[in-house]
Amino acid sequence: MSTVVSSRDELKQQIQHLLAEDLLAVNALLERQFRNPNMFVQDVAQHVGRFQGKRIRPILTLLSAKLYSPSHPARENAYRLAAVVEMIHTATLVHDDVIDDADLRRHVSTVHRRWNTETSVLFGDYLFSKAFHLAATTGDAEACRLIGRATDRTCEGELNQIAARLEQSTSEPDYFRVISGKTGQLFAVSCLLGARAAGATVSEQSRLKIFGNRIGLAFQIADDVLDLTESAESTGKDAANDLCNHRMTLPLLRALKLASETDRKRLRELLFSSEAADHQRLREEPLVRQGIESAQSSAELLIARAIRCLHPLPNGPARHALESIAKFAIHRST
Repeated sequence: MSTVVSSRDELKQQIQHLLAEDLLAVNALLERQFRNPNMFVQDVAQHVGRFQGKRIRPILTLLSAKLYSPSHPARENAYRLAAVVEMIHTATLVHDDVIDDADLRRHVSTVHRRWNTETSVLFGDYLFSKAFHLAATTGDAEACRLIGRATDRTCEGELNQIAARLEQSTSEPDYFRVISGKTGQLFAVSCLLGARAAGATVSEQSRLKIFGNRIGLAFQIADDVLDLTESAESTGKDAANDLCNHRMTLPLLRALKLASETDRKRLRELLFSSEAADHQRLREEPLVRQGIESAQSSAELLIARAIRCLHPLPNGPARHALESIAKFAIHRST
């Protein structure tokens, strides 16, 4: 009988029951990686440590490993790889906040706002470097290559996002190319690395990679919806940041698709305005509300397709937890 949970609290309990020891090991490893005798570096590292969220990427790595062998001798490598994906994710957040000129991250000041842009850029680079050094300690050259490729594609996704904004692209393929890089790749490699560390077959690794990519896409769509619907108080980061940076996210693309030529022109003028009042008006547009509903439906379809990828894999608590994470990836407030 399936034990996929029906509430966020149950999901937290399920993950804690399955991964309590593993998460403690990963957290201890991350603390050691962030430790530095240089007081300034240590101060920045402690501040960035406050950005800690749900740690969904390392959880995906650990659960993907636990699918195949709960007590596999290579679990130390799974811990290292889980820490690596979290460090890469944190590095991208530090850099993203500079790109977005954001003030808040998890209800605290961003690094570039707390110090300056130079500190953000260099500390993000420092985290990337630390992550690749830690990955090398696994002795798995292929895992290092996979991490490098995923990081390349994550950066390409960010560059594609800039290009799409400059070109004022209204193409859905452009949008999905962006989010597949900036979000999907790291989710995908998180699952792939865990399965690899536990000795899964190439076919099983591939299924988990596809699963991770699909929930990453859905997760990003949900994030884009939150940008249009939630406040800074609820999300812990700047509200309407995508609008402030004139990003054409899926809810807006769907709104434009539904609009008449006259309404489409008006919506574009609001989006590319520099006035916060125009952005608020855009958030309140009925067409945008319809676009949000359409985007949410696409996210739900991606989650359903992601869960189907898991069906041939070993049945048990780890798979049920992965299914639960997928289910709740698009139903969150932060």
